[in-house]
Amino acid sequence: MRCTTLFMVFSVFICLILSHVQEVEAGAPPQDCWNLVTFPGKCGFHGKKKCFKEMESKYQQRFLQCTCKNLKEEPKSPKEEHDCICQRANPYDCNS
Repeated sequence: MRCTTLFMVFSVFICLILSHVQEVEAGAPPQDCWNLVTFPGKCGFHGKKKCFKEMESKYQQRFLQCTCKNLKEEPKSPKEEHDCICQRANPYDCNS
């Protein structure tokens, strides 16, 4: 009788654990959040570092990785510009 009771308690305990794990896995993780902003000037040799500094000063948030891309000059526009494309460290703050 003791063995049967122990088996039933163990089975209920395992069912509770398995149902909890399924609930935790059901929540979808947030998508990566990327920002693209155009800044004046060229990327230069340390373009990634430049983008980190520019993006952090603009958004007051941390970024995981950045890339810098020089924009081609248009005949009508005499100024040089570059795009900073950065991934936010906190994907939950994507809308701000």
